[in-house]
Amino acid sequence: MTAHSPTPTSPGSYYELRCAVVEMFYETMLAEGYTIGQAASRCLVEFRQEIAPGGRDALVALSVILSRVAHHDAPALSRFAAEVARLKQLAAQNELRAGLSAAEHSRLREDLSYLWERVPPAT
Repeated sequence: MTAHSPTPTSPGSYYELRCAVVEMFYETMLAEGYTIGQAASRCLVEFRQEIAPGGRDALVALSVILSRVAHHDAPALSRFAAEVARLKQLAAQNELRAGLSAAEHSRLREDLSYLWERVPPAT
């Protein structure tokens, strides 16, 4: 399966990308028997075109992938320290949220809040 996402300015692109990431994550776990960490790693590879340049697509994809890890296997987050750090940088850029609807903004905030509550403290 190849990941495709719409441009960040197209209507509904937030949910299209979010749903594509969620679908890939769970399909990988179920169809291929991957662990949570393996499914997250696979998503990072499949959505590298969205993640690599940064911007809103990276914010959305990383928040979804990492919040899924936090939900299912919070201790595994320690293996994704670089991605968590990158997401923190992206989340601090308020301009990346510009143009999101209230519902999209709320969903993104939920994913991020859930993740930040479970990120292991820095050592």
